[in-house]
Formats: sequence, structure tokens, C-alpha cells
Amino acid sequence: MVVRRRGLPASSDYFTAQAGILHVRAVFVLVVVVLAGCSGVFGSGATGSGPAVTPAPVPTASEQGIGLPQTVDGRPAVGRIISDHRQALSTRSFHRRTVVDGNLSATDVWVDRDADRVRVRRVTSTTIDVVVGDGRRYERAANGSVVIGPAGDGLPAVETASGFFLLQQYVAGLVYNRTGTVTGNGTELAVLRANTTDSTISRSGSRTVVAADSTLAVDRDGVVRAMDHRERYADGTVRTLRYRVWTGEDSVPMPEWFTGRERETPT
Repeated sequence: MVVRRRGLPASSDYFTAQAGILHVRAVFVLVVVVLAGCSGVFGSGATGSGPAVTPAPVPTASEQGIGLPQTVDGRPAVGRIISDHRQALSTRSFHRRTVVDGNLSATDVWVDRDADRVRVRRVTSTTIDVVVGDGRRYERAANGSVVIGPAGDGLPAVETASGFFLLQQYVAGLVYNRTGTVTGNGTELAVLRANTTDSTISRSGSRTVVAADSTLAVDRDGVVRAMDHRERYADGTVRTLRYRVWTGEDSVPMPEWFTGRERETPT
């Protein structure tokens, strides 16, 4: 199915991070130097997550134009920014993608407000593809049939459509500073960055973060358009996260197996 988007700039990278971060689709061309100089924390050179990426053109920078919530000491109030992000997406059609550890897992969420329909597709060693709409949940079973049941209260594979809890999880314990405002394709984005090489941040699964580098890009409507995040744990393992949001989806792309006319008995 063809997806139509309203007012979306041509695709390009939000950020070109240090080597090891894949070259992925993004909505805006952003300044490369946002993530420059980070390789000392995590090492350098191409890794299994992909080759190094050629830097993108540097857009015009400006310190004006986007106001963000601040703490009493003048730093970005990231908790409030993420809450505003959820609110901003609550009335918009959008597509968001989250990629963890290269391509270890990739999750896409499409929300069509006009049709009151949501699609969630998560690819790991297996694939989950679910459409929720009209009070029903449609999912392709392992045998190829389409299993239909009540929509329920939540979405499969994700806690929230907007990624609110996911963002909260990874910004927790980090202190972000605003590094500037960049303009790409006529759109301004506030850039926030947190970097630490001496931390003891606790994560789920009894993991302790000892180093982290994280960058957020926020538009004037309060939408977190991008997050590029890397954190190293006490056992030496590294987790990477890429998060992107595109707004203005005209419709949710339906998988080939789905039609609204199917009526198979849930199993």
C-alpha cells in the first residue's frame, strides 16, 4: 500500500553519529557535529551494526525560535519535554520507528487518527504484525491465517504508541544541555545532548550504566523527532537506540494479509 505524507521534507539523516551507528532514514538534515567527538567513550571504527557514515551537510544554526521547558537552573526539563511530546502526538497521525542495537529489533508504529487505526510491526528473530481498529485486533497467525479478537486496552509489543515510556526509560538519570538550534529544510529543531563517562545509573535487569551519550531533537510543536542514544554497562556491553518520528501520515500502510472484511474465528 502506498503511504502518503503531508508536508514532510525529503528524507535525510537527523544525525551522523560516530562510527557504529547505522545510516537510517530521517526527516531532516541535521548538523553532524552534534555527535562528533563521542567515539572516545565507546571506541571507534566500524562495528557489526554497520559501516561508518559520510558526514551530511551542516545546516544553518540559530539559537532562537524554539522555546523548551527548563528547570530552575536553566537546563532543559527533559521530563516535561517528553510529556509535551506525548501530548503533541495525541492528536496527530504519525509514524515512529525504534531500532535497538543495530538491527537486533526494529519496531514501527503507525497511527491514523482519521481512521482511528493503529498498526504495530516488530521485527526480531520473529515478526509481530498487528492492526488495531474498529474495536478489533487483527494479527497474522503462524499458519498464515488472520486471527481476529477484541482490541483490548493496550497495544502489542509497545507500551505506548508515542514511545513515551521508552524515552523516559533512556533519559532517566542523564543531564541534558541544549547545544543549539539547527535549521534543515526550513524546519527548526532544538538539539539537546547528555554525555557522561562516570555514572552509576541503574537500569532494568540489574544493569548499571557507566557511560552514556544521548542526543534529542525537538521541533517547535514539542515533538521529539529523533533520539540517538548509546550507553555502556558495567559488564562492558553497549546498548544503542535510534528513535524517529514522522508526522502527517495520511493513512496507515496495511500489510498484504489484512483486509477489513476478514472474519476468522480467534484461536
